[in-house]
Amino acid sequence: MIDKLKNLIFYLFNRRWDEDLTDGEEEKLQNIYENTISDYGWKRVFKEIDNYMRSSCPDGESACNFAHLYWGYNCADFKDIDNPVRFLGFIYYRMELSPFKYDAIEVMDGLVHELLCTEGDKDRDPLWNAYYVPEEDPRIIEEAERLRKENV
Repeated sequence: MIDKLKNLIFYLFNRRWDEDLTDGEEEKLQNIYENTISDYGWKRVFKEIDNYMRSSCPDGESACNFAHLYWGYNCADFKDIDNPVRFLGFIYYRMELSPFKYDAIEVMDGLVHELLCTEGDKDRDPLWNAYYVPEEDPRIIEEAERLRKENV
């Protein structure tokens, strides 16, 4: 059963986020994603998504691609994750804390907004606070540096 879930995640994420798909093809992928969550539960699916990201995103370009796909699947009905700083830190680590270099500033700001911000916390919300820069957030920097030291 784990192999089937792993294969589904691979199918969903092992593609270019900007490939030219028809509306029907996009809808099919979104339906597969949502059905996978229904079948396996969000926690199990996210664990495989995280495993995929860590094993299949060796550089900034692949991490940027992954971030766009992750956002695309979850942007309509965002899902909570247990350790968002760990998740975001990996993506920023691969992008060398520079989403600008990979044309990912909007998607990364969206992910940070959804994963790190609470209703009462507008200080760390890049969509509300123009002075907050996620790649300068000490928590994200610390996680990216930890990964760099571990040479993951």
